[in-house]
Amino acid sequence: MELIGQLAPGPLDIVGDVHGEIDALNALIAHLGYDANGRHADGRRLVFVGDLTDRGPDSPSVLQRVMSLVESGAAQCIVGNHELNLLRDVEKHGNDWWVRPGKPSEFPAESIGRELKSSAQRFLAKLPLALEREDLRVVHACWNREALATLREREAAGLSVLDLYQDYAGRLRERWSAGPLAAAVAAEWREHGERLTDPDWSPIVMPTLGQMDSEHQMSNPVCIVTSGEERPTVEPFWAGGRWRMVERVRWWEGYDDDKPVVVGHYWRRFTRLRTVYEDKFGPDLFEGIASHEWMGLRRNVYCVDFSVGGRYAQRAGAAPTHHCSLAAVRVPEWQVVHDDGSAWSIGAPGGA
Repeated sequence: MELIGQLAPGPLDIVGDVHGEIDALNALIAHLGYDANGRHADGRRLVFVGDLTDRGPDSPSVLQRVMSLVESGAAQCIVGNHELNLLRDVEKHGNDWWVRPGKPSEFPAESIGRELKSSAQRFLAKLPLALEREDLRVVHACWNREALATLREREAAGLSVLDLYQDYAGRLRERWSAGPLAAAVAAEWREHGERLTDPDWSPIVMPTLGQMDSEHQMSNPVCIVTSGEERPTVEPFWAGGRWRMVERVRWWEGYDDDKPVVVGHYWRRFTRLRTVYEDKFGPDLFEGIASHEWMGLRRNVYCVDFSVGGRYAQRAGAAPTHHCSLAAVRVPEWQVVHDDGSAWSIGAPGGA
């Protein structure tokens, strides 16, 4: 099983998180100059950074489109945290269409049929976690050197992404199932657990819960590359309907390699206007970073997720959906194109 694949040569269009927004995807692909079969007159190729599905109105159609593009050789795709959840077949925010097809949901969305679900599971199970070539890297959330080295070491065993995830998750469950750690987190839960979903609570730090949640992320290389680095927080914050004891890390501030990295995942803002989903994902990791700016020590990490996954909330709240956008990074032009056809020059990585 290839966990870190070879990124295609030549000019690329690297597409951010789609999240079931099929109309945005079709519009973006057309603006980029591809035909209905994903072919480009200039020999360009599409690359998807993962999180194809969930929250949007038609995840099955997105899966069908991307599967067709990849299987025809017109595109490449990697695993994001949402693909990992589909492979695990666990219920998460916005994936009722997959785990509970046909049942009423807060997310108006097309459900998936049994035949397509089976073919999609086979497709997703073969996707790598990252892509790399001599001049560029693509990963869903985080290029962590140690995590990627571990994954390279384990490629020879032929384990799938799901197998690896379950292996590391099982080790963590064993570590926290008994002994002082289990007793400590149980005591914290008895005292404060019911308040974690109370937005009016004045939260206190639950250090053992924070340690456990952080270890769940940082002890599993599959979690690191698909969801990013995390650490216990010194100040709990409200996000996604509960108080959080861990916070995301701006890993790019410590990324010191010359090779540029393109990621998705982090819900970058296309505009600074208020959005309905604003309180769902915690502190803004892009504070002080302009909307189309490179990030990191060497200014060579770029996030191409412009929050199109928030359109479901904008629609439900009767708010403008164009504040949430689907975008692609064009290489080697170093231009970002949005699904409304607008284009922004971002300059080459490493520039001033």
